[in-house]
Amino acid sequence: MNRPPTEQFSYWREVICEAFTPLATERRSAHRPAGPRQSGITSWVRSTPLTAINCAEVVSATQLISHGEAEVRRTESDQVFVNLQLRGHCIAAQGDRTCVIPAGAFAMFDTTSEYRLEFVGEPATQEWHVLSFRVPRSQLVPLVADPLAFAAVTHDANAGGAAALVASTMAAIWRTADTLDGPQASAADTAITALLAAAAGGGDRLRDACRGELDAALRASINRYAMANIRHGDLSAVRVARRFGISTRTLHRLYADSDRSFAQTVIGFRLDGCAQELAAGSPRSLTEIAAQWGFCDLSHLNRAFRARYDCLPSQYRA
Repeated sequence: MNRPPTEQFSYWREVICEAFTPLATERRSAHRPAGPRQSGITSWVRSTPLTAINCAEVVSATQLISHGEAEVRRTESDQVFVNLQLRGHCIAAQGDRTCVIPAGAFAMFDTTSEYRLEFVGEPATQEWHVLSFRVPRSQLVPLVADPLAFAAVTHDANAGGAAALVASTMAAIWRTADTLDGPQASAADTAITALLAAAAGGGDRLRDACRGELDAALRASINRYAMANIRHGDLSAVRVARRFGISTRTLHRLYADSDRSFAQTVIGFRLDGCAQELAAGSPRSLTEIAAQWGFCDLSHLNRAFRARYDCLPSQYRA
């Protein structure tokens, strides 16, 4: 925050509201360190989107942040904020619940009603540090067993279980968010939503609602892996299942509701590669091309190619 000290806190109010949701910030006398009065604070926000979810890292000084009646009215979209405390602690309240969020724990807050977050910096630096994920309410709340009781509840990642999975996944997503392509970001989006719902007490809809999306995301990852290794890798069902930490039965189930089985999908990638090479005028013999793209021999390529393109590779080349 490269502003004159007297302007820093007012500018911080604008930044935090723009990055998150309408909020009111306040620094009372008890929030300021002892000694000569300091008119400014050092704060920063870094933010990056997945698909529907937005991820942010925040560092600031002790303060009270409120999402009150006026802020609820000004909120343009319904969201759930998931705040993972990294340093310092937070005393939070929403509805009839109050919770304390120490470092290593997280809690969720619903922007459709009022909440208060009093962030307290750690003694050594007077700063608090948080990872905050903004999740569309319509994406998360239908998967939660009790939509009225999930907010302002502390989940301690240090105790293990689903809370530990959420915390480690949030940290991993934040570290890699800028490197994820579209399908990978979508898979991360779906995965953290499912984990949050499970930590909050997933309802009966959680498994059914997430199953299709999670299967599609995993299937897309497997397809990318197959395409990347189509010419040089072992793409047997056993090998690919082991690569993704699933059973061969699960691998085949992932493709049961798609247009092609796993084996047909791999063959399709091989045929696409052959067709592209033939169309580009490759000087190699058809036998060499068949071997390069993973076919047992030329007759195997001929059969598969005719079934896909209704002609032989030699005719396609001509």
